[in-house]
Amino acid sequence: MQNRRNQSGQVGIIIILIMVVLLTFGLSIASRSTREVALSQQEEESNRVFNAAEAGIERALATDLNFEGESLSSDETIIPGTDSELTYNITKNRILETRLIEGTTAMVQMQDDTNPLPTTIYVDWSRDSDCNAAEKPSSLIVSVYNVSASTSADVRHYAFAACDRNDDIPLGESGQNGYFKRAAVPTQTGDQFMRIKTVYNDTFLRVSGSSTLPTQAYDIRSEANSTLGTEARTVEVKRTLSVAPSVMDFALFSGTTLVK
Repeated sequence: MQNRRNQSGQVGIIIILIMVVLLTFGLSIASRSTREVALSQQEEESNRVFNAAEAGIERALATDLNFEGESLSSDETIIPGTDSELTYNITKNRILETRLIEGTTAMVQMQDDTNPLPTTIYVDWSRDSDCNAAEKPSSLIVSVYNVSASTSADVRHYAFAACDRNDDIPLGESGQNGYFKRAAVPTQTGDQFMRIKTVYNDTFLRVSGSSTLPTQAYDIRSEANSTLGTEARTVEVKRTLSVAPSVMDFALFSGTTLVK
């Protein structure tokens, strides 16, 4: 009889242990499922907010950029289907800072009705400084387009090298603002715009003036915040001015007409 009681007690303990194991396993699965659902909801919310921020960039790019002042801020709006509040800001940038692929061209507007022509245009370029590398820093070809009542129309060309390549291109000065080299281009009355081409390699460049230049680019910042939680996303882009393609550097330029 005692034997049976002992066996019954052991069976009961085993059953309880099995139930505890099953309960622990079930709770673990439930907890994991809850976490996965929460992460899925958070990811979905994050995607909605990011989509709203991207929509803000699209709206900003479609905005008339001929606004007065240095910046333009939108009113806070709700983007349908995203449960997000959106604001965006557009700021005029008087300095052109960009990356050029080898053979491509950047354009700099040199003056307008409210910004007189600077006496000097500064072009800082190349973040690479190793002239012994297989891929040496690039050289620049700078073309300044001039339309003056006294001299009609003409183009002045300059070349600047970051490293000596035995091609008779003069070396630029020591760069500033974190760049390897600098070209200081003097201006003349009637100068309208400048085109800068990179050769031998890609390069980063920064263009500024001895006085304030006209607007060279627009910095756009779009920020979206979820109305359902704490998710927030920000997207920033830079829009440069519309320019003629690089192939136009090989076209003839005239302020009036061309005569063969």
